[in-house]
Amino acid sequence: MGKINASHSNYCYDSVLMRSDDKYLRSCSKVDPIDEPYDDDDDDEDEDDERPNETLKVPDRIKWRAEKLDNVRSIASGSSDDEQETRTIRHDILERIDENRLVYRAEGNANIVLSVSDNKHVLRMRKSNVENREGKGDTNVDLRRFVKYSEVIASQFSACYVPAPKLAHLNTYNLQMFNERLRCFRPAMRLGKEIRALDGILYPDVAFLPKWLYPARVRDFSQDPKISSTPPTHYQTYCVEIKPKQGWLAYEFCDNIPLPELTNGGDLRKCRYCLHQYLKLQKKSIAKISKYCPLDLYSGKPVRVLQAVKGLIGAPQNNFKILKNGKVVYDDKREKSMFNRILREMFPRDGRTKDERSTIFINLIKEILLKDFTTNDEHCDRKLLNIKKERKKKDKNQLHERACSSVNQQFLPKSCALRQILDVQLLVKSSISTIDPSLLAKSRTDPYRYIDDMYEKFINYKEDAVYDVRNSTTWPKEPFSTEYLSEEEKYQLGATALDCSIMITFRRLSGDRAEENSLNETARNHIVSIEGMKFLVNVTITDLDPKSHKHYAKYVEQLAASAVAYREFTSKLRR
Repeated sequence: MGKINASHSNYCYDSVLMRSDDKYLRSCSKVDPIDEPYDDDDDDEDEDDERPNETLKVPDRIKWRAEKLDNVRSIASGSSDDEQETRTIRHDILERIDENRLVYRAEGNANIVLSVSDNKHVLRMRKSNVENREGKGDTNVDLRRFVKYSEVIASQFSACYVPAPKLAHLNTYNLQMFNERLRCFRPAMRLGKEIRALDGILYPDVAFLPKWLYPARVRDFSQDPKISSTPPTHYQTYCVEIKPKQGWLAYEFCDNIPLPELTNGGDLRKCRYCLHQYLKLQKKSIAKISKYCPLDLYSGKPVRVLQAVKGLIGAPQNNFKILKNGKVVYDDKREKSMFNRILREMFPRDGRTKDERSTIFINLIKEILLKDFTTNDEHCDRKLLNIKKERKKKDKNQLHERACSSVNQQFLPKSCALRQILDVQLLVKSSISTIDPSLLAKSRTDPYRYIDDMYEKFINYKEDAVYDVRNSTTWPKEPFSTEYLSEEEKYQLGATALDCSIMITFRRLSGDRAEENSLNETARNHIVSIEGMKFLVNVTITDLDPKSHKHYAKYVEQLAASAVAYREFTSKLRR
């Protein structure tokens, strides 16, 4: 859009993209087609490379394996310009995004999320403390590492759940003016940080369904930004964001680490999230204790999952949002009446009461969270489950004295998003008592150095996988095993899953059989039928950023402080 502010124009090359990498610098002038993730042929492309025909001659198999090995090595060096396999990240391609194409979407502690005006992508920009305004942001952040890390963490999930990111560069006349423009949309509690680096990471915008989930005759319509902002009722797209948080009890691993706050003075049968509510209340960052318990969500038991979703709706905090056609329409800053209005739009002219619409909604979210997307159950019409309506109890302390019920993984379908997130989270539980905090502290000058070692092990694993198929004509499908990682690396990988988000995107099908018949076979696996209504749904796991060396100390300290805050709260109740 013109010349970039001189004070920031070289940051892209100096601190993030490593000026010595000549090939990378040359590639900054390239513009990778922004529609790449939505190519119609993505599902069929390179099919022969992934599963070579059983009748290949021996020399052809040798050639195929050699090409695979070359690809693996080129990925590690980041020097290949050829097309890589589906989950390969092209580290040397930089997408340039003009500031006028960006709209504020949301933010967390470390990133601001901006939606791109094409309705297909979001740009995640790292934040730095405002007092560092004269500097160049966090000089320890190398976004190429973040993109490499995304490959490693993605290997722990089914391919359908984790989209591939790309590096991107913000074109702006003046970065400070851009930050000022964003301020009016940002929460007051987040204004201590702002964007200081011009480089970010570009992801598909999962607030919309991917193009391949639309019938061929409406794909162009669904992706047209001029039209999709006000689509017909049956093409309204909704997205529910849930931050599930930690899925096991706080005390379950504390016998092996020094946390007297949890092990002394009585049994605290609370999960980390529920304990942290009392620390937040003490600090006045929330107005009331949430009834949401992550262990209900991870239980896999339908009624408990419904209770969890209902608890999130009642107190969204930063853990629950609803978006309509890419815009946030319900979160912790909006009244509950707004939620009821959204339900009327979701289920128009259905003749249902407010409570009935709410029951349908939470049942739909429950079905999607527990869905296995490798199977087709479009003709399996789910019946509604009702949960008992809460009555005002004489004992007002029931919520605070309630114990969080432990989770049994067997009730979660193995391929559902919740099960896969919990499996990665449990790396923290299994490693936290054996890691050496001093080893984490050694990386203080370079908080993300561990990614280099982790990625090298990941690439070596892929190389070994190529050699292991000498007597086979099929590419191995086993995910990267965490047994190759140190305990500290396992902890860091699991810590990422503790704070990830689940994005549930859906639209109601019109009931036109022709529309359903035009969907491809894979898309049919994404149909959920409930009470005679059919929805086209998609689930994405996001916020899979690496954690720095500080996470362990913060985790332990926060858990201890939360236990103290809970005991102080309950002791006041008993007086």
